[in-house]
Amino acid sequence: MNRAQQFWNEQGEWSQKTFGLDSERGPAGPLDHLEKEAKEAYYEVVSGDYLDEPEKLDTEIADCLFLVFDAARRSGMTLDGLLDTAFRKLEVNKQRKWQTPTPGVELAIEHVRD
Repeated sequence: MNRAQQFWNEQGEWSQKTFGLDSERGPAGPLDHLEKEAKEAYYEVVSGDYLDEPEKLDTEIADCLFLVFDAARRSGMTLDGLLDTAFRKLEVNKQRKWQTPTPGVELAIEHVRD
């Protein structure tokens, strides 16, 4: 078993034991929590705090991964299904035209919409 699958399995087991079975709770809770954790990670970056303590940002990003995996699993996806979907989406993104980044500006860059 590779590390990603091991993490998926262990995190899923812990999550269901802690927060309830997938059959009892869907993906909304983890997605709601993901928004909060993403804001915490963003704060680490914009405040510059992570420059002195990079492990704080690392931990916030890992929290986001926990919640993405939890939401995916609770919506019925497998790790392979999530990765397959991610690879398909990557191909879509490669075909899109993207806004030009502005040097020194750290705002979201989105694809150009018709």
